[in-house]
Amino acid sequence: MNTSNIESLQMESRVTFETWIRSHPIASYILFTLAWSWSIWSLLFLLIKPGGLLHNPPPLSFLFVIVGGLGPSLSGFLITWLIDGREGMQALGARLRNWQVGRWWLALLIIPSVSAITPLLRWMAGYTVDTGAMLGLIVPGLGLGIMAGLMEEFGWRGFLLPHLLKRYSPLVSALLAGLVWGGLWHGYADYFGLGDKGLAFWPLVLLLGPCVLTAWSLVITRVYERTQGSLLLSILMHASISSTALIFGQQYTTINEEVLWTAISAAMALLAATLIWLGTRRLKTQLSL
Repeated sequence: MNTSNIESLQMESRVTFETWIRSHPIASYILFTLAWSWSIWSLLFLLIKPGGLLHNPPPLSFLFVIVGGLGPSLSGFLITWLIDGREGMQALGARLRNWQVGRWWLALLIIPSVSAITPLLRWMAGYTVDTGAMLGLIVPGLGLGIMAGLMEEFGWRGFLLPHLLKRYSPLVSALLAGLVWGGLWHGYADYFGLGDKGLAFWPLVLLLGPCVLTAWSLVITRVYERTQGSLLLSILMHASISSTALIFGQQYTTINEEVLWTAISAAMALLAATLIWLGTRRLKTQLSL
């Protein structure tokens, strides 16, 4: 086979690949995101055992966590470029600069307020709650949150949600985005933090991923709708999830206690998300400006 034939085949393969991506943007995004993140996170098996990420892991393990965690945003950038080119990237940047969202800035208080209820209830129930430790985690929590928002939101709400909304209702889009984000993608990451919990891993990962993150997906989707797709606000709301998870995280003495309080936290997130979704369904975007 001569050089011209090889080049022709390469060109044909590239055209076929790009055509498939344009025809299946949602599937392409999900597949690339999972392939990137899961393959890199799998390298953690060389360094730690399941669940070892929370027990003094070697520093190199955090590099794998971070690089793998870039999957959602990297995939968002790549698929946006392949489908919409420079115009798509410019539109993404315009949504990032969309900070004029009126009263919807108050939405940033929702997730921290709901997350703070768990330590409050534990204190009321007679458990020891270390408020000093929580105060000491505010700065690292904020840093973790901003990093997580930037690493993920150019994908979840930058690419996936807008394309889901082209095909499905806002409710279905929010649920699908939450299940992909919290179930598929986050579930594998949680294995490296919770994999040593035995059978309790399953209720914990289901509560923390599909339940909690799908609840927050409802809230972020509603805010997204009412702010002309403000990516900036999506990033900051995502940041509040990661920040409060660290700041308000509790120490448990038994695995049953951990499952119980995780279930309580998930129930409160689902209740709050349902009330917010129903309570804001008739609001118009113009009323927020």
